[in-house]
Amino acid sequence: MNDHGPRDYIYTLQNNTLNLLLCAQKEARYKLEQICERIKVEVPVSQRQSLFLFPFADTVNLSDPIDIMIDRFINQIVLLESIGNPPLPVDLEDVFKFAKKLPAYDAFQVAEYVLDTYLQNNNNALKRIKADCQKLIPLNGDRLFSDRIEVKHDTVINLKASGNLQDSTKCVESLLKMLDVVIHSAEPLKARSIHIDPGESYLTEDVRLYFFKNRTIRLVFKKPEHARKFIIALQGADRQENNANIPEKQQLSIASYSSAI
Repeated sequence: MNDHGPRDYIYTLQNNTLNLLLCAQKEARYKLEQICERIKVEVPVSQRQSLFLFPFADTVNLSDPIDIMIDRFINQIVLLESIGNPPLPVDLEDVFKFAKKLPAYDAFQVAEYVLDTYLQNNNNALKRIKADCQKLIPLNGDRLFSDRIEVKHDTVINLKASGNLQDSTKCVESLLKMLDVVIHSAEPLKARSIHIDPGESYLTEDVRLYFFKNRTIRLVFKKPEHARKFIIALQGADRQENNANIPEKQQLSIASYSSAI
């Protein structure tokens, strides 16, 4: 968090608001218990149900409003923490469960959890990159479409981008990030973000990417081993996706990303 001022103010306000609601809930329950005890003394058992007086303690329950407030606060936290971080997916239900398990709601701890588990998590970033790349359709010779990527002449891979222009260019952008991870062992969060449009190309010493106007994509690798590693990264690395929620200290080291996939 680069600018602690506004965030600190908002998170402190969140904590104070939830604390007030919880105190109100506690006081309301105490008052209701007192009323219940008084009614038990003054109203005969036979008349309580007919008067719709019992049980009524649950009719004044702040649990639902508190949960709704926590849910809205979490959305606010995700929006704030997303500023300056990659646009990675966040499992709001998981974050809500984390917040509810805390001894007392703490927006600062929730924000730290969002960052460590999602927005600044290399495995989560890698998972998002793969998901975008796997939207691309392999083109394999006469069969046109296939579920598996094939390599032509050991170094050439042909793919097809589907969907609208924005989706297509986003997939190609993620494809270039994956190439940076595979070939240069780049940390997924820091993989180079390069935008190219249909009809353009991206050329380096290690790989050439051509993005044709008909949305087909041709990758030409300099080394066959890079082509093989790229295919393994997309099709043979699903076993890595279960690691998305592993704490950062337990994740793969930066140097091992390309070798592991």
